[in-house]
Amino acid sequence: MFCADYISSFLFHGFINLALIHNQNIKELKPIEGSSAFPFFIGGLAGFLGAASVFPFDFVRRGVIQGKIKFRHSLSTVPYSGVFFGLYFTARRETTSSQVVWALVAAASACVAEVPFDKAKQAMMGSRRTMLLMNGMYIPFGALMLVMYDKAVINFRNKFTQK
Repeated sequence: MFCADYISSFLFHGFINLALIHNQNIKELKPIEGSSAFPFFIGGLAGFLGAASVFPFDFVRRGVIQGKIKFRHSLSTVPYSGVFFGLYFTARRETTSSQVVWALVAAASACVAEVPFDKAKQAMMGSRRTMLLMNGMYIPFGALMLVMYDKAVINFRNKFTQK
């Protein structure tokens, strides 16, 4: 995933979370939110929305992929975000140590999940092995961003529920 995809998927995940927090008293949402697949769905949705919003301006993929670039070339953001947010929010507890461990696991897993789908990175780096090595360099940063984001969401949710 490239920077704009990453940022936009975080933004959309945040907007979705805000909507869910704001509408947390809707009884029809409770069984759906309790499902272990729900965080993966929300993560994948955030990735799809992020990819869709960035696609018209995606000069990196346009410059790397030979031939006409299609929207499907941007969809590597979907498995990345689905695994990144889904695994993390399914497994972590609200303690910092749990958040850090699961953020590292989620970031590493998301990097692996993205590799088969990202044709632009494969074209730039030549092989999937090189892609994995390069993606691995972003794991600590992704984990840090995820923990900070989670702390902000928890803080907001706690303030919202106290009102």
